[in-house]
Amino acid sequence: MPANPQQITEDALKLPKRDRLRVATAIWKSMGASDEALHDLAALVRSHELDSGKVTPKSQAEVFKNARAAT
Repeated sequence: MPANPQQITEDALKLPKRDRLRVATAIWKSMGASDEALHDLAALVRSHELDSGKVTPKSQAEVFKNARAAT
């Protein structure tokens, strides 16, 4: 017996963030969305994270310093 949409949603929300993103991307693309629309959506999500204080911005200098340290 196939799962209902509510059960699928509940199960998907239990996945790690990266797996949820993969599922969401597959569903979004199956509805005819372009990669450009996905990039726009990701930018909106990141903007919301900054505005809400969920993440803190980093300066260009910090980003490059961390990149150099990682190599």
